[in-house]
Amino acid sequence: MRSLIHRIVHKWRRPVTAELGLLTKREFERAVARERMRATRRSFPFCVLTIRLLNSATNLQRRQVTRLLLRSVRQTDDKGRLESHTFGVLFVDTPEMGGRTAMSRLQGLLETRGLQATLDLKVYDPQGFGNNDDAEHRDDDVGGGRKLVLVDAAHDSASPNRAYDVPRGSLSDMESLLSISPGLKSIVKRWLDVVGGSAGLLVAAPMLAITAVAVRATSRGPIFFTQQREGQHGKTFTIYKIRTMVVDAEGRLAAIRDQSERQGPAFKMRNDPRVTAVGRFLRASCLDELPQLWNVVKGDMSLVGPRPLPVEESRACKPWHRRRLDVRPGMTCIWQVNKRRATSFDEWMRMDLSYVDNATLWQDFTLLAKTVTVPLTGRGGD
Repeated sequence: MRSLIHRIVHKWRRPVTAELGLLTKREFERAVARERMRATRRSFPFCVLTIRLLNSATNLQRRQVTRLLLRSVRQTDDKGRLESHTFGVLFVDTPEMGGRTAMSRLQGLLETRGLQATLDLKVYDPQGFGNNDDAEHRDDDVGGGRKLVLVDAAHDSASPNRAYDVPRGSLSDMESLLSISPGLKSIVKRWLDVVGGSAGLLVAAPMLAITAVAVRATSRGPIFFTQQREGQHGKTFTIYKIRTMVVDAEGRLAAIRDQSERQGPAFKMRNDPRVTAVGRFLRASCLDELPQLWNVVKGDMSLVGPRPLPVEESRACKPWHRRRLDVRPGMTCIWQVNKRRATSFDEWMRMDLSYVDNATLWQDFTLLAKTVTVPLTGRGGD
């Protein structure tokens, strides 16, 4: 009888969140601590998402968030009620790209339900930023453990708001005007890509014709070079360029791979012997990139976005590098106008992640304007 009474009282005293299927704050902290030990042992990342409703949130809105988490988050992930207006989600065995994808999806679901909240994603990746001297390291403010290091995915120094000749800080009136909702921004950006890519093809047609004649007259082989590149979310596509190398350039790569002047999977060599005489001019002037306007019109690429890497090089990147695939690749980006400042492959990746984290339409226009100076100064072949 005493045992029965004890079970009834214990059940009555359990927090409401447990009855609703959410962990309490203490239970959530324990779940994070367990995942920390698993991640350290297995060297696999995980993410912690914090959702904070506005202080004016009602009980009904809190229940809506609870139902949303229970229905829209994987059963293998832990969901908890941390404070009155704060919820947490532990994405187990999830790298940063997966955490950001889940965060974007939940943010969209919250917005469709009229729920106003701030979302904050923290990532623990033992093979990513945690080993980088430039990264910000913080003790876990959710799990309470001193050994758990989480990188703030929104403000980490590995993808910082560095200038890279694209000033940020306080938004100008124009940038504020162009800082629109993610869904609308995606539609506007795609519309600009189609219009800009189509107009660019029309304007570039005479130059493309002259370039084609020059390539055909000075070296044997096709005019265009095609290659499989990895695009948004890892989807492969065929990229088009004016051929600037000898026909069997890819076959010769293995023989000079060890002469790459940059560490990392991407091969870079200033005086690449495979490049033809006309090809050097085309690269310096960026004319070899003009056929990619067709990739933009097709939707494989955008006018502005991280440069797409060959499939083999992209898949050889570190897990944290591959977050650049969260967005559609582009013809130009921060790295394209600041190549000489990228002293390492990791720095190149940080430039790309800086764009991914802080992209606005105004920044796209700024980068497009700066890209015009690249061929004028002959920096296209850097």
